[in-house]
Amino acid sequence: MSKFNPRQKRVFLILIAMSIADFILMIKPNAAASLNLAMVRMFEPDEAAQLTPLLNMLAPADGLVQSLKNFLLYQYYFYGFPFFGYSALTILPLKFADALGSIPQVMLILRQAVSVLPMLIALLMLVYLQDGFRTYRSVVLYALLLSVPAVLANHFWWHVDSLVFLMIVLVMVFLVKDDLRFGKHFLIAAALTGCATATKLMGVYFFLTIASLLVLGFVQKKVPFKKLLTSALLFLGIMGLAYLVSNPFLASYWAREEYKLIFSKQMSMLSEGYGVVYEKGLAQAWPTMRQYYGEWFFLLAALAAAVWGIFKSPKKLLHVIILTWLLPLSISVIWFTHFKYQYWLPAALPLFSCLCAWLPEKLELREITKHPTRAILPLLAIGLLAVQFSLFLQSDLTAYTQRVRRAENNAEIAFYDNARKALAGLPEAPMKVYFDYRLYAPDTPGWTLETSYDLLSYNYVQERDYDVLLLQQQRIADYLDPSAAGIDTQQFANSQAFYADAQRGELQGFRLLYRDQTGLVFVRDTIPVSPNP
Repeated sequence: MSKFNPRQKRVFLILIAMSIADFILMIKPNAAASLNLAMVRMFEPDEAAQLTPLLNMLAPADGLVQSLKNFLLYQYYFYGFPFFGYSALTILPLKFADALGSIPQVMLILRQAVSVLPMLIALLMLVYLQDGFRTYRSVVLYALLLSVPAVLANHFWWHVDSLVFLMIVLVMVFLVKDDLRFGKHFLIAAALTGCATATKLMGVYFFLTIASLLVLGFVQKKVPFKKLLTSALLFLGIMGLAYLVSNPFLASYWAREEYKLIFSKQMSMLSEGYGVVYEKGLAQAWPTMRQYYGEWFFLLAALAAAVWGIFKSPKKLLHVIILTWLLPLSISVIWFTHFKYQYWLPAALPLFSCLCAWLPEKLELREITKHPTRAILPLLAIGLLAVQFSLFLQSDLTAYTQRVRRAENNAEIAFYDNARKALAGLPEAPMKVYFDYRLYAPDTPGWTLETSYDLLSYNYVQERDYDVLLLQQQRIADYLDPSAAGIDTQQFANSQAFYADAQRGELQGFRLLYRDQTGLVFVRDTIPVSPNP
């Protein structure tokens, strides 16, 4: 900040104030409805799946060596160590305060420190890349980026995406700083690309960007061809080394084998679906894209700004980097995977930052009245952004309110209470209870709880020897949808037979004890049930 001129300092302080306000605003929704692990799982299964391995990283251990093993071999390798390591460090003070058992405190810190904070830093960097904190455009652009519904949604959960996005923006920062010199900043970008790849495989999508920069360096004769070739090889080598260093669990043979299995499973799920085949393509992606990223005119304006910037902007290199990053990632998440809003986040936000190019550096009424024809395009751009900004704010207000109140009059919580009443007539003996993970099922005396993210079948239920089944009505409806197609045809047919019987309330070996619009309670037919008092 010492290098900023007075105007830059003023703009920067305004942006910091906006960031602090945003961070504080997120505390209330991020503290709500996280009473216990069951509530976390019901609202966001991904958070719950990650939480147990994270807490195990900090669990008491016999000696320093075992503590390090627990910390490094966290056994949930869907996401890399940078995410889990940083997450563990954010809640380390709770361990010293003997408060790791406080799920509300744990989740609040994780959401704020791992999702909100890195996102704010990354957006500030994007704004700096585009405008350098020089004009009012920095404030307008930052407010616009903060208002994007995808940003708000990503603030609301503890997940890997904000951290990866920060790494992606840092890669862009150092590539811009390198300015086709292919020196130390280029190699720092290589290390960050390796870290992003280790965390969520995102770094690999920079292949087109790096290739394009090398070609530009050759065409513009920035450096000799021999140095270009050396730089390309060094980039790959440093990227690979950073990937290995970022994931220290790869030093363990057993961890590597587990990582390979998880990697293969993850690629299969992303490309095919979770048990059922997910549709792909722009037509399938558009409803979610529109909900989280805006109307078609807004997206086209951003794309046009990025293309225009390559030819007319003084920041041509930045626009080349953003477009060559955008293309491969967008093609992948739209046409080769089932589109989810967070997948496109690292591509969309840099693209939206290019809208800065449509805004004039100065807004002077005298110039507008003196040269009205020159002002048409800037005024049109400002009007377009204002319309989309107002639509974003309406969506954000609804999402924020719903998030704060999501535990109030919740159907899944009510279903748990009703299920307990329905099961009150069972003998007082330990029961093995299966529950669909979107249902509320907290630790209950006498219950051994299990859930599964996979489709159920009679074989699975019989092998696990459950006494009680708590099934979600919506999940049954989803798998019995006539348009649903299974990845494994025979396995899906077996699951559909199970869910069809459940829908009729006639599961083999079980009897229906309770049913409402949310779920169904089945009890093993060999267990006597006394009438409720």
